[in-house]
Amino acid sequence: MKKLLLFTLLATAIGTTSRAQFSEFKDLNGFSPFTISNDNNTLQIGGRIGFYYENRQLKPGITDLSHNGFDVKDMDLDIFGKTSGKFVYECHYSLIDIVTAATTANSSPMTPGFKAAYIAYEGFKIHIKFGYDKVPYSQSNISHEHATPFWSHPNLTGGDFYSRRDLGITLNTSLLKDKINLYAGAYSGLGETVFQYTGDASGTFEYVGRAEFSYPGKMKYNLIDEENSPILHFRVGANARYEDKTQPGGGTIAANYPDAVGAYSTFMVNGKRTIYGGDAQVVYRGFSLQLEEDILNIKPSNQSDPLFNGTPQSVNKGVVNAGGFVSALNYDWLKAKSVFSVGYENTNANDLVIGHMEWVTFAYAYTFNSFNSCAKIEYYVPTVEDLNSKPVKYTGQLRIGYQVVF
Repeated sequence: MKKLLLFTLLATAIGTTSRAQFSEFKDLNGFSPFTISNDNNTLQIGGRIGFYYENRQLKPGITDLSHNGFDVKDMDLDIFGKTSGKFVYECHYSLIDIVTAATTANSSPMTPGFKAAYIAYEGFKIHIKFGYDKVPYSQSNISHEHATPFWSHPNLTGGDFYSRRDLGITLNTSLLKDKINLYAGAYSGLGETVFQYTGDASGTFEYVGRAEFSYPGKMKYNLIDEENSPILHFRVGANARYEDKTQPGGGTIAANYPDAVGAYSTFMVNGKRTIYGGDAQVVYRGFSLQLEEDILNIKPSNQSDPLFNGTPQSVNKGVVNAGGFVSALNYDWLKAKSVFSVGYENTNANDLVIGHMEWVTFAYAYTFNSFNSCAKIEYYVPTVEDLNSKPVKYTGQLRIGYQVVF
């Protein structure tokens, strides 16, 4: 953590003492980072701060009110640079995660502080990125939740079922004037826990690939149509990821990485895991629609694995399936500086256990300056509860707060 802070101070000092010209411009996500540039380098310094008040309507008999109160959603600092030699680098980390890890004994390996730390080279037709960043899987995962009225990603794509970020190498290229975009990568397979857990006994990678087609041209990963596009735009994508984390000598993932199996024991498994899915987005005149489905096909290496829930092999066939469907419909009313969203999610944590979960989320944002400065309200309702896999303790959850992106 000390190295991160030193790096930030050094990068800032170099930028502010160089012979530079100062300018402001919109980046790919519509935000305006502070920019320093000279003939050879461009350095952007940005970030975001977000706070909200959360109130859960608890079920009868539940008395734990620890979730009711004020909380910090984001406190990020992002340093992004480009060189005239076609190199790109980024160091994006969460100050709140660092503070939490430093001041508590129960910091989570799922929140390491880093959100991006990589170097990329864009001088070839195939761009090469090495380091820690979002993996190129899932439209919902790649998109930014802070550029929507929602306070967080859906459960399916928010990091409980599978990792959102990892350390590795990513290749990316475009065809047909950027209408087709292709991604492929190899990663540690440890996801966000890669900074805490080392020496994975399986010694294997996770492989990820994504292909997408956009029309009439390449679409940004913005879920809201803030430009009120007069022409209908759409994107369809398909992606897959595969890993085999079978531990040698009969070992188990849980024994070596007790916190890394995740909320549904699917984040990292002792065996083979294939994830595949498809997604689509349409934007037109302020309206936007997103659809996505992801399926996890898991083959634990040991028949006694808890994922089988005690079922015999004649029943489970050595396979466990999980996954689900997410969607969102949004409208940006420019004249009223208002964005309305409704989201729906249907997930199944384990097909060998009876039950599934459904959520409906209503959200609204009043945008004083786009999503750079906005108030957000979100109401989250579990309409169907999975009593066997992961029951909830509340009937509804309200979050209301403010965010600033700089």
